[in-house]
Amino acid sequence: MQQPHVLLSYSSGGLTLLRVAIDRLDVALDEYAMRFLERTVGLSVSRLMQSITDQDLSQDPPLIDICYYGLSRSQFVNGDDLIWVPLYHLLPDQDHREPAATDSVKAAAHLPPVSDHDLDLLAAALNTLRRSLDRRPVIEEIEPVAFTLSYLQQRTEMLLGTSLHTQNFRRKILESGYLEPIDIAVAQSLGRPALLYQVRSSTRGATID
Repeated sequence: MQQPHVLLSYSSGGLTLLRVAIDRLDVALDEYAMRFLERTVGLSVSRLMQSITDQDLSQDPPLIDICYYGLSRSQFVNGDDLIWVPLYHLLPDQDHREPAATDSVKAAAHLPPVSDHDLDLLAAALNTLRRSLDRRPVIEEIEPVAFTLSYLQQRTEMLLGTSLHTQNFRRKILESGYLEPIDIAVAQSLGRPALLYQVRSSTRGATID
């Protein structure tokens, strides 16, 4: 069963989220992080979204973690110290599709350790992404130019970690006005050819109230 992947870095103690230290206040943090991804990691994302801010007051000076997440269809990165890990292998309790959760628990046992702190940050980013799907039902960064409604539902279920009612999903997405059909259909193994859709140009990058 398909699931999203998260890019992690090897460390002496296991696996960690990607981190970049910033000790100046005169830069836009998201732009700085995007440049780090492009130049150091070799991964391009169209935007980064902030999910959570965490602070460690036991340090002197205090450390502040500002967590961003981005989405990409590419899996090519620079460096042997980086690895793509299936997201629900790290957060098996976030996948409610069966039997995916059971499979993820088994797979997680074979992964290097990830700190509870990093898992909490990852869970916060996932929850932020899931909430955004109510206002922005198509994640344009990871979708092809044209797709079927079945494909879009599968991708949405992958991110939500749950199965959706097909008729309700299609009615909601079509009534939102976010998509427009194109005059191309693709053959399916069963049933009628499936119509292809694309994001309506006037709604690209927009949110739905």
